[in-house]
Amino acid sequence: MHIEVNNLCKVADGKCLVKNINLKFDSGKIYGIIGQNGSGKTVLFKLLLGLMNKTSGEIIVDGEIQKGFMKDVGFIIERPNLIPYYSAYNNLKFISSYGGKVDKDKIIKSLELVGLQPKEKKKVKNYSLGMKQKVAIAMAIMDEPKILILDEPLNAIDDLSVKKIREIILEYKKNDRIVLIASHYKDDIDYLCDVVYEMKDGEVLNL
Repeated sequence: MHIEVNNLCKVADGKCLVKNINLKFDSGKIYGIIGQNGSGKTVLFKLLLGLMNKTSGEIIVDGEIQKGFMKDVGFIIERPNLIPYYSAYNNLKFISSYGGKVDKDKIIKSLELVGLQPKEKKKVKNYSLGMKQKVAIAMAIMDEPKILILDEPLNAIDDLSVKKIREIILEYKKNDRIVLIASHYKDDIDYLCDVVYEMKDGEVLNL
């Protein structure tokens, strides 16, 4: 699998949020995107996913120009978007009903991988931020997509679980998969990433 980003730009309210982004991502690698708040990391991820319309440029996935929402992708963007009155299991079950590719066993496996109990009935509105983040990670990986785009995936997660989820991410890059991670934590980037790009003021610095 291969993703190519050509001259990607986004202008909103007269401000250039990202400009002239040219990147290539290949399967079997984890790419880190670093930079201060407001540097353009989250905007870049939203543009890649198709959650935000680009002003100019193109995104090519396996030779085809992307139109609309990116296919075969799992993602975390900003705070987990969960149904507060559902359990973790029912959150994943609800999302999986749209794609039709995830059965009960895959939901259970995903929750167990991140250290959650599938039979837990507690509503996610009563979860800590770290536990909500685990639900979001389980949701991102449950249908085993070929692309993972993770914005601060280990935010607020306890140290013991961080080690486990790092290993999940490392294992995930195998089998023709691409992983993109934005993180403020140098240890996560150093441990996980094969290639690291830095963003500042909407541009990629180190090409």
